[in-house]
Amino acid sequence: MNEERKDEIGRRFLLTPEISQEELGGLEIQELIFLVHTAKRFKVEEAFPDVYLDERIKGITGVLLDKIKHADTLYLACGKTTGYPYVDGEDRVWMFSQEAYAANAEDYFRQQQLMLEMKPIGGEEVLRTFGEFHILGLPKILVDNGQYHIELNRDDIMPPPDWTGTPEISVPVTNPGLQRAMIRFFQTLHAPTGDQEVRGRELDVLEAEMLDEILQARYLLPMQLKESDPSPADEQGIKTLKEGTVIQFGVLSAEDGSAWLPAFTDWLEFEKVYDKTVWSSNIAAYDDLLAVSGNMDGIVLNCRGIPLPIDANNQERIEAFRQKRGLK
Repeated sequence: MNEERKDEIGRRFLLTPEISQEELGGLEIQELIFLVHTAKRFKVEEAFPDVYLDERIKGITGVLLDKIKHADTLYLACGKTTGYPYVDGEDRVWMFSQEAYAANAEDYFRQQQLMLEMKPIGGEEVLRTFGEFHILGLPKILVDNGQYHIELNRDDIMPPPDWTGTPEISVPVTNPGLQRAMIRFFQTLHAPTGDQEVRGRELDVLEAEMLDEILQARYLLPMQLKESDPSPADEQGIKTLKEGTVIQFGVLSAEDGSAWLPAFTDWLEFEKVYDKTVWSSNIAAYDDLLAVSGNMDGIVLNCRGIPLPIDANNQERIEAFRQKRGLK
């Protein structure tokens, strides 16, 4: 955007008493961000006291949110090592409104040894992605980093689901705190090494956050029921098993012959591996996973996401953390 264009839209949409919402909607996302940025600067500088800048900022931001919801294509920055949205030091996901902006950012941060992959999303995928941000525990989005940029709240684009009045058994299992903690820990673990002491302290903090979430989480455990005389579920989805019913839990076999109990933080992760029309699930706490996997080599969380194997060594580490923190 050149200076002439900035001056044109600044005068038209910030200094003109009346503006057309239809005309405002014809601007590009980057132009709308520029207007919000400039209006905020005018407000701080008290440059145009006769202009109702708060109202103008609110109106432009509303149009911006709508443009993002209905964008033909946006670009989501993902970490190459995790495959999940990159989360910066201020807990923000990065999105870009144009391919050129995404490419510039990817190239710039590659030179800083931060390897990103820009994933294009468009159409219905945009709102679906913002819905996934709820599942991943990612509440903030930075749009167009490296250009005129703006930080937006996920909930202003995709409000959280309202489960008021829904029976607990019908509320989908999610663990946004654990997903976020895993993203941040493994993203940092694989990040370019700087000051080893500083990095070590940061990893200690992130690991503690992740272990705390592991102990608090409720997991989806894939299983199948073998019933000679299947019993129906009641109106709340609760099923009473009859004598002789066999419960078969999912098992993953590694190339070395080891056997692992798969567990998942949410249905999004579950369905990367299991067809939920064939496999049902049991909701389990961490200690339940330990009990079920007693004769196996360990547990693996989100095996096709950011996989976290919990073998005997990691179980000892988690137990030591639990004892140190006095957790149940």
